[in-house]
Amino acid sequence: MAKENGIELLEGNLSRTIIKLGYPMAISSVVQTLYNLADSFWLGKLGRDALAAPIISFNIIFFILSLGMGFSMAGTSLVSQYTGSGEKEKANRVAGNLLGYLIIFAVFFVFVGLFFDRSFLSFLSTPEDTFALTLSYYRIMVIGMPLAFPFFVYQSVMNGYGDTISPLKIQIISAVINLILDPLLIFGRFGFPCLGVKGAALTTIITRGLASFVGVYYFFSGTKGIKLSLKHLKPDFKLFPLMFKIGAPSSIGMSGGSLGFLVLISIINQFGTPVISAYGICNRVVHLFMMPAMGISAAITAIVGQNLGANNLRRAKDAVKKGVYLILIVIVPSMILIALFGKYITIFFIPKDPLVHQIGNVMFYIVSPSVIFFALTSVFNGAFQGAGFTIPVMATNLARIWIFRIPLVYFFSFILLNGSNDINSSVGIWYGMFFSNLFAFLMILVWYLKGNWTKSRIYTK
Repeated sequence: MAKENGIELLEGNLSRTIIKLGYPMAISSVVQTLYNLADSFWLGKLGRDALAAPIISFNIIFFILSLGMGFSMAGTSLVSQYTGSGEKEKANRVAGNLLGYLIIFAVFFVFVGLFFDRSFLSFLSTPEDTFALTLSYYRIMVIGMPLAFPFFVYQSVMNGYGDTISPLKIQIISAVINLILDPLLIFGRFGFPCLGVKGAALTTIITRGLASFVGVYYFFSGTKGIKLSLKHLKPDFKLFPLMFKIGAPSSIGMSGGSLGFLVLISIINQFGTPVISAYGICNRVVHLFMMPAMGISAAITAIVGQNLGANNLRRAKDAVKKGVYLILIVIVPSMILIALFGKYITIFFIPKDPLVHQIGNVMFYIVSPSVIFFALTSVFNGAFQGAGFTIPVMATNLARIWIFRIPLVYFFSFILLNGSNDINSSVGIWYGMFFSNLFAFLMILVWYLKGNWTKSRIYTK
């Protein structure tokens, strides 16, 4: 049985287990969001043009990262199931292979990202007044991409193993360093150069590189349960098809969804910098309040995976039900508050721009209730990922953006309303977000109720 940091995944009170396992993951997600919030806060002091640079760049960067992050879901699923079945050496082999594959992948996409840099930004209809700033931010982030991937692998593997504390500690330290370095490099204080948006990007890659270094050290030292050696980096051609079968749908779903968001941001960019800024603030704040759901989802992934590996189907199903109850308790009151006080959130980030405040007030009022459906969707996604049945995750991610959100945003904003010629038509964006979250939830719920996700997918020979 896997017991880490006093948490037993295969027996005991499920609500307590989900909370103990999930709260570090939720805090970890909060810390990850603080990277972006810190950039938004300090760059907002430079004006809306500077703030738009990370908002626009994020969509391209996340598209590339999501290809690898989706594949890392295979690591979470397989490590959890192998740990539940007591096969630690196979869990080590999964971790080592995943680390090697994704480092090669990251280096490849550095060249792709730099070669098509201007084409990507042009595709997004990046406003001319922010193009140069966005390009400089984007290039630094792409160059530093390989420094981020090892920590993504470490976090995914350790979550599957049941150790959620170690990744959290690393992230907290790196986030504190990020918080300190951000204003120093953006504004050039205490002898540091004044780099503006370049300083925000440079700070991010330095701190993420530090987190990756520590994660890799823990992998090879074996002090945190998973112990790698060079032999584990050698490709296992028996394991690879299984990793690909589980990881490819997640990767396609995440990257396809990210590509959809690139199309979406190209539509939003047509409304100008005020709408871009409000949308960026909304995304960051909503994701901050979504962190409990992400933590519970990740906990469900580990619990379902280990219990399916141990052939304990009933406990796996009960974990999902407990996860739904817990997330409703947290997310409903949070979203009510956000809907009521959204205007003051935009004032906090951009104090002297009444137009952004007006847009943000309407945006939060419409979008916030739909986050409840998004949170519930993440819990069911966690169950599918733990089972290694990632096709529903892929289908839901793709449908949410391509079938529901983009068509609805275009329909509401450009057909029912007056399009980008009227900034008030941006309300159609927020209604598109609301209904896409609702429809995606209904889709994943139907799939879950079919019950064909409840089997272990590891190989044991």
